[in-house]
Amino acid sequence: MKNIKLLFFIIFLLFFLNILLCTFSYAAIYIVKDQEGNNISFTNHKDCFYEYINSGYVVFIVTSCGLSQVSFESILNNQQSQPKSGVIVSEAQTKTTLSPSIETTPVSAPKTIANREKIIDILKKNAIAEWGNNSEMVNYEVKNQTEAYDWVVKQIKYPDIMKTAKQKWGNNYKMAKYEYGNQLKAYEWLNQQKTYSEIMKMASNEWDNNYEMVKYEYENKVEAYKWLENNKNKNPEAYKRACEQWGNNYEMIKYEYEKEI
Repeated sequence: MKNIKLLFFIIFLLFFLNILLCTFSYAAIYIVKDQEGNNISFTNHKDCFYEYINSGYVVFIVTSCGLSQVSFESILNNQQSQPKSGVIVSEAQTKTTLSPSIETTPVSAPKTIANREKIIDILKKNAIAEWGNNSEMVNYEVKNQTEAYDWVVKQIKYPDIMKTAKQKWGNNYKMAKYEYGNQLKAYEWLNQQKTYSEIMKMASNEWDNNYEMVKYEYENKVEAYKWLENNKNKNPEAYKRACEQWGNNYEMIKYEYEKEI
């Protein structure tokens, strides 16, 4: 009887110790960010970390203390020992924790790497076609174009503006970058204009998504409109004739009216 009780006691003790010492492993969650701190992807798939980091992105692991950056060295050290996982956290699971301004569509890092190699080959051919045997200028051109390309592919905030810039300049990424910067500056300026909405509408209808030209047209029309408001009473009849001839084209009204005052 004593032996049976002792046996049950040992079994219970082993079971209790097993519960205390048991550890549970959970898949770590990683956040991929670009150089501006925007979230690119949420994942626990570690196979693509090398491509992300090599593309200029930064990888963080979510810990109980917050975010901790994953170094390139730690990836190399742990790549062989860690099990692979292919689970991607869905947008529905992370949507409530993201800012509305953050791009939530993951970027395919391996595809980006492959595209980059192809683009560099094209840039080399273009540079050789332009500079021939001038290796110094060929290397200079390839370096600048590659840097511009790396910058261009990381811009995700205004994809329509970037699409237009790339369509205009093709593989000239220096000019695509320049075009994007100018168009973005004009676009943000236009969004701050709260007056003369009819003039803004006319300029937008004329130039569509060419925001530099919309801005240029808007400023010229507003300037002409203000001038006409200040001077229309100097010769009301001439002002009326100019308006009848040119409708709401304030620049041409101003041009015609100035000739008669």
